[in-house]
Amino acid sequence: MNRIINHNKREIISELEMMKDLELTAKELYIKIANSPEVTQQQIKNAFTTMAQDEQGHANIVQKIINIVTNTL
Repeated sequence: MNRIINHNKREIISELEMMKDLELTAKELYIKIANSPEVTQQQIKNAFTTMAQDEQGHANIVQKIINIVTNTL
């Protein structure tokens, strides 16, 4: 039984790590767009900067969930 739980735990953590990586990849893309010299409107730069901050927040939440799974399963 413990072996099954450990397998599922590794699988869950792996999936969560992928989710976190996607959030951080999106964050980096949004930062690049916000900092691009081709984007001249400040409103658009601000929107992408805000979205990048939101993605970091999502990644932080996923990390907290990873920590919970790691410490409780």
